[in-house]
Amino acid sequence: MSIPQQFRPAHLPLVPAEPPARGELVEGRDAVLTLLESLLGAHSPVPAQAAAGDPVTASPAWVRRAAAAAAPAAVWAVLVRDGAAWGLAVLADRVDDAGARSGLLSGGGGYRSGMLTTPGLRASGDVARTALSLAGPLGTALAAGADARGSALELAGLPDTPAVRALAAAAGADLAAGLPVPVVERPAEGTHLVSAGMRKNLRKTANRLATDGVGVQVRLSRDPDAFAAALPEIEAAYRDRDAAHALACPLDTPAGRRTWLDRLAALGEAGRRELATLHLDGELAAYVVGVPEGGRYGVFEGRFVTRWARYSPGRLLEHTVLQHAFADPAVQVVDWMTGVAPETLLTVSRFEPRVVVHRPAAAAALLGPAVTVVDRAQRVSAR
Repeated sequence: MSIPQQFRPAHLPLVPAEPPARGELVEGRDAVLTLLESLLGAHSPVPAQAAAGDPVTASPAWVRRAAAAAAPAAVWAVLVRDGAAWGLAVLADRVDDAGARSGLLSGGGGYRSGMLTTPGLRASGDVARTALSLAGPLGTALAAGADARGSALELAGLPDTPAVRALAAAAGADLAAGLPVPVVERPAEGTHLVSAGMRKNLRKTANRLATDGVGVQVRLSRDPDAFAAALPEIEAAYRDRDAAHALACPLDTPAGRRTWLDRLAALGEAGRRELATLHLDGELAAYVVGVPEGGRYGVFEGRFVTRWARYSPGRLLEHTVLQHAFADPAVQVVDWMTGVAPETLLTVSRFEPRVVVHRPAAAAALLGPAVTVVDRAQRVSAR
């Protein structure tokens, strides 16, 4: 019931109600990338952050690279605006024996995914609140977009947060547990970073190197030129382990090699790439690609050359990287970044859960307001 003007308190201004956030469906790779650049325009060349503390694997640099490698017609996105804030999910369709499925272009390969959102929110301290306010409308728009394209939703690698749960509920989707990700917390003052058994093994390795007279050199660098120069021997080391165990290597296919190179390039474009290398007698024995991100330090990937297995070069370098990361007082957590088997890791403090949002293609339903569909040529409304 409305209140007559004469009975409204004079000190309460008349403020029109905000319309509910609505989603726009944007179809086609060029249209999606154009939209992304327009959203980021005022903030370029600084990359937009990912939502709710998501890492570089859910950043514009990562999404741009992934979109460029996808089929143009397979790429689509949903955008939700809420006042000055916006949230954007960028997806691609794939078709296999299970049918058509749409997945996020952030994450992939076990890395954490997420939605893009307004730059600057992190500084304002309103990330979690804004992510939660956008989650419901994003879920509704994602469901409507998937229905329009006739695909199932399969959003993997998401953190188990209230915002993700709200998105799933609004989409009419199920949540399934993904592989949890091991992390290492900053050790308390006076405690050791790794176990007594691991410290003993590291000492044995150091003694073996000294006894055999093997020269040891460790380098850590964020220099893009140094990374480019090291890339050929990094690729050779990546291939070495698979070849030694007669395994198929992801880099053996053009698509697999491009994905690997694109992801490494995206880390560099976002200013979040650090290379650690261990050379023994002048030869690369192990490498680790690190991801410094404020209070977290990620271990993106690491491999060693089997010829040097006697000296456990992977263990030696991982220990060096952990020490290096925690030498920065701002770093509270080292994140292994994917759900790798914990028994292969140097040390683990706890696990962070991941979830998969799944909605079958047959789940089409009335899910709230219309979503606006945008393609290269026109803007129409579709229910």
